[in-house]
Amino acid sequence: MTVAENHHSASLWPRRLADSLAGPALLFVICVGFYWKLVLTDQYTWLAGNDIAYQVLPWYQFQASEWHQGRFPLWDPHQWGGQPLLAQALPGAAYPPNWLLFLLPLKDGWIRQSYLHWYFVLIHYQAALFCYLLCRDLRRSRPASVLAGAVFALGGYMANTDWPQMLNGAVWAPLVLLFLLRVLGGCRPWRSSALAGLFLGVSVLGGHHQIPTYVALAAGMLWVWHAASAGRPYWRAPAQAALFLLMTVLASGLQSLPAYEYGQLSRRWVGLDLPVAWSETVPYSVHARYSLQVVTLLGIVFPGFTESVDPYIGVTAFTLALLGLAMSWRNRSVRLLAAVALSGVILSLGKASIFHGVLYSLAPLLEKARTPAMAIFLFNLGISPLVAFGLDGVLDRLSCVWLRRASLILLGAAGLILALLFGLLVSRHPAGLNLDNRVMITALAAVLAAGLLFGWKNGGLVPRAVWLGFLGVVLLELGASGSHDLPHRLDTDRNKNLVRMTQHADIVKFLREQPAYFRVDVNNEDIPHNFGDWHGIDTVAGFLASLTTNMWDLEVHRRASQRLLAVRFTVTSAPARPGEREVFTGRDGLHVYENPGAFPWTWTVHETVRIDASSPTGGLLDTVDFDLRTKALLREQPPELATCTEADKVEISRRHPLRVVLMAQMGCRGMLILSETFFPGWQAIVDGRPERIYEAYGALRGVVLERGSHLVEFRYRPWSVYLGGLLSATALLIGLGMTLWGWNEAPTVINYS
Repeated sequence: MTVAENHHSASLWPRRLADSLAGPALLFVICVGFYWKLVLTDQYTWLAGNDIAYQVLPWYQFQASEWHQGRFPLWDPHQWGGQPLLAQALPGAAYPPNWLLFLLPLKDGWIRQSYLHWYFVLIHYQAALFCYLLCRDLRRSRPASVLAGAVFALGGYMANTDWPQMLNGAVWAPLVLLFLLRVLGGCRPWRSSALAGLFLGVSVLGGHHQIPTYVALAAGMLWVWHAASAGRPYWRAPAQAALFLLMTVLASGLQSLPAYEYGQLSRRWVGLDLPVAWSETVPYSVHARYSLQVVTLLGIVFPGFTESVDPYIGVTAFTLALLGLAMSWRNRSVRLLAAVALSGVILSLGKASIFHGVLYSLAPLLEKARTPAMAIFLFNLGISPLVAFGLDGVLDRLSCVWLRRASLILLGAAGLILALLFGLLVSRHPAGLNLDNRVMITALAAVLAAGLLFGWKNGGLVPRAVWLGFLGVVLLELGASGSHDLPHRLDTDRNKNLVRMTQHADIVKFLREQPAYFRVDVNNEDIPHNFGDWHGIDTVAGFLASLTTNMWDLEVHRRASQRLLAVRFTVTSAPARPGEREVFTGRDGLHVYENPGAFPWTWTVHETVRIDASSPTGGLLDTVDFDLRTKALLREQPPELATCTEADKVEISRRHPLRVVLMAQMGCRGMLILSETFFPGWQAIVDGRPERIYEAYGALRGVVLERGSHLVEFRYRPWSVYLGGLLSATALLIGLGMTLWGWNEAPTVINYS
């Protein structure tokens, strides 16, 4: 008998595995089908937007090039004299899934567009899968969990945001919520607290702080509720919250620690005329400008009501969510999910909500999240699992009264929409003539959803037909937003950004053929994308979200500053500065001008001048009455240097982003200047011994050399990255250990009611 039972159990294992994989497999098919324009054809793209084409694509191209040369992309030498890349956060250099993208084979040195399209689709699949797992953990059926996963990934914030760094941070939120709800349900609370913190920390690695900040705020709300309702012993809930916070800090270390260091030494553009420092509070006027307009909430059910974000999930999903709320109100998890969704709406309204203003004043770092409208993500996070509760409630016929009410309300809403549209069109009212015709999708979906509810209530449909019907109607609605408006490759106006990035090959070839090291000043009106990262050419400026303060103070638009930064060429369509001469004209009409007064990449000085620490370096450079090539400006106590008649000789023997090796022959004691940004983490090794790096001219690197021949090496070894990486690895090992610990334990019954 024992043998027979074991044999029977073993024979069920493949079926159980197939059943467990059925939901994720169906979600994958749904995501691929939803984004068929990207991965089943070569006619559309998501890469044409300004920020994506001008900023994200060049960042990704540079990182892919670095990975294929065997280097971790910590430092970007191609913009603003060199800037820390990982510390900027937005490039997503600390996010492990991005590493897989960058390691994929390049085509003629370029990252493939098809890979970027699949990358975009897989981000959404990841979101769908994690929401599916959340719903399954909440004891929702597989069909209902699939529907909720589709709503979360293909609607609302996730479907209408194209910044990958924001999406990569958002996809982990369902797992954070999953384990927080486990804590509240008493399921292995210590382990669940740690794993919730781990996944919140991983979301920070995605590259953007905004969504993790709002998720942390929602998590804080749940922890307060847990502490207030946990009972004795009173210390347990705060201790579990402390573990959650500790794991968040550890897991995010690879990104948060370098970003914090960088934030202290940089300025960030937040929507004001001038960038702000880390110590400066982002003014509430900025938050007010980027708040969600109240009328945009109509966009939950009507496509097209959008500004910077779009909350659209459609009338069908919204109705199911309300049904889930009504039918399962006694379930504690349902009430908490509703609270998360409501908090997202309240926060997103920003200036229209007094609660946002209070939190702005009191909550740590919330003022850094300058776009309250993005908090609508919490609405989508909370509402999507409620869709699963709604579908299960419908299939279980928890309340025939609510089914009848919902079907009548849907029919009434559809009739009202159609009557209003008909009246506007017949009267030829401008509002009707200019109305987005996708509103008709809402009316159609309302009728179809009402028909499904009515047919199920009256016994005319089987359960599988009902959930497939709802899935079809929801996808019909979601298709009216998100992926519907991707630009076609023949749409030259919408693809103009990508077209511009394919031009200038002849100018790039000319610049690469020039000897020695130099920088290029690119007119951003003529070439709006980050030319340096895209082509691997050192430029003097570029589009960044933030910039080291020393380079900002150097005011690189000034002629003296450009000479110090070895700006030898200017690419522009207009005449260049006096004294420059035209040396090349591209096929597109842009000209290359040479600046004969540019300094070399490295030189030596034997005299220093101390300046006031508060002096704006850029303006000062234009007023000095001596040759900057022979005297260096320092804000610190200058070292003693010698004056000699014998000439110095310096040459660069090797250079890549993380290392510069020079050979120097000094006639006497002097300072070697390297025309690259001074920043913590750079070390100078002279003849095998570490030497101090001075911040010359307020922004460049200088090292003192004695008389004679020297081998000088500058290398980037940022302690913040190494320590942050150690913290993240530690969190990962702790999370893995906690997951494996007690793997064979009997499952804990979770108290969600």
